[in-house]
Amino acid sequence: MAGFGAAKKMQEDREEELPPVSTPTKAKAKKTIDPFADLRAELGLLHQQQPKSTLFALIAGHENTGKTAIVLDAFSKSDTEGQLWILDFDGGGAGTASAFHANNDQIRCWDPWVMQQGDRTAYDYPGTHDRVMKIMQFAVDIARKQNAPDYTGERLWGIHVTGVDLWDGVCVNNMRIIDLNLARDGIESADWNVKVGHQWDWAIRKTRFHQLTALSRALVKAGVNVFWETHLRMTNYSFGKNEETAKWRPDCEKATNNYVYQILMCERNDIYDDERRDIIRSEFTVTFDKSKTNAELQGQRRTILVTEAGKPARWIGLPELTDGSL
Repeated sequence: MAGFGAAKKMQEDREEELPPVSTPTKAKAKKTIDPFADLRAELGLLHQQQPKSTLFALIAGHENTGKTAIVLDAFSKSDTEGQLWILDFDGGGAGTASAFHANNDQIRCWDPWVMQQGDRTAYDYPGTHDRVMKIMQFAVDIARKQNAPDYTGERLWGIHVTGVDLWDGVCVNNMRIIDLNLARDGIESADWNVKVGHQWDWAIRKTRFHQLTALSRALVKAGVNVFWETHLRMTNYSFGKNEETAKWRPDCEKATNNYVYQILMCERNDIYDDERRDIIRSEFTVTFDKSKTNAELQGQRRTILVTEAGKPARWIGLPELTDGSL
């Protein structure tokens, strides 16, 4: 018994020396942070942020082919509230508005040009670039605010930029004067004996030009119709060597065709008197050269105006600009 008792006591002593056994506790759950919370919230609203307009049209043609006329006519026939702003580089917007829509005070013509004072050049190209940006930013501000149900200020139906080819010239001159320091004004900038140093420097002109694109797309997204008007230039034309294969295409920065939704080509077909060679009939047409928003219109041609000697002019216009076809 003595041996058994001693052994039992030794066992008890060992147990007392062992550290107490701890009861496991539940670990506190870590708070999970969603790294995509902001995008998840935005995703839920994207269906409300689709473009509210599908009109971003490049209208191209030679002079006197009805480019400005179809836009002002469409605005006058629209039944929506708002103004049509014309960023009038070539003056054609003000001329057409004055001649045919003098009583429509909702057509507002902005003069984008800033004039020089006390210098040998007429235009202040850096000032003009800044003014265009300011007007377009003002338009975007109105376009976004006018979608609010309690908005009571000015409203915009559309923006029409006449002479986008002249805007391109503003961008080229700013590149040469401001960005590359190749000229001190527009006259020196016109001297193409002073070459742009590297081919990739032309990306500066492209970037300047497409600031107008970015602001125009913001307007379309907010529900404002945007029209760019330009003239034509002959492509693949190099000192007469390949004149036969050259085509007349819109005169603007070459990537522009990729960004607009529609390209409308305006033409005039004149019929002459065989004996006196006088024009006895002219037919003005518009061809849907690009119709991203309505495939059925692709390649279609519409007559917008017919004039005949001794008869009243017959104006038809382009209904697709107002009837929802585009």
